[in-house]
Amino acid sequence: MNKRYLVYLGNKNNYLPANSKAVLHSLRMLLQNYGNAVVRDIRISSYFIEIDVSTHDDNSLSPNDLEFFGPIDVLGSLIRLEELNEVNDFISREDAVMSSIFLFNMERYWKSHEVLEGIWKDSKGQTKSLLNGLILVNAAYVHFQKGENAIYFSILNRSFEKFKDYPKYFYDIDLEFLLNDVNKIIHTKDPSIIKMSLK
Repeated sequence: MNKRYLVYLGNKNNYLPANSKAVLHSLRMLLQNYGNAVVRDIRISSYFIEIDVSTHDDNSLSPNDLEFFGPIDVLGSLIRLEELNEVNDFISREDAVMSSIFLFNMERYWKSHEVLEGIWKDSKGQTKSLLNGLILVNAAYVHFQKGENAIYFSILNRSFEKFKDYPKYFYDIDLEFLLNDVNKIIHTKDPSIIKMSLK
């Protein structure tokens, strides 16, 4: 069975999301002689490069296996996805939302999306719709980090449908502030980084 990991590298070379395809190609070239793992995808933030890696069969990765990332940047951390998902099974909805806000503001959109999806499945009514809107905002930024701006804007537009008749605050998220930023980004076509503001 394949195992999945998130590998975090620094971004001291100031790669931009627009560089993601070239960086992904470089990583795959570096890994071609290493038969234990494959790079599935990458996401580039202001602070780090997040690399989604799978191992073959039942192999595991350790930090010692990751010297092949050296030409790209310094290793920050290696996290096994199964371990992250186990933690999500034991947190309350409120804690999950607070965790997702922290992750979003650290530009870890993929993980923020995963945390919200874990509680969205069991939600109902307006809560389910608002969580889905937040999931879509995260998903948009995942595509932004991959340099896929057309998809980014498309998903950001779709997120608006989920915020109909929204309250000003949702689990301490200032939705009005967030939606004003999203609206501004859509109308100016400027894919700026936004932060989730708390009340």
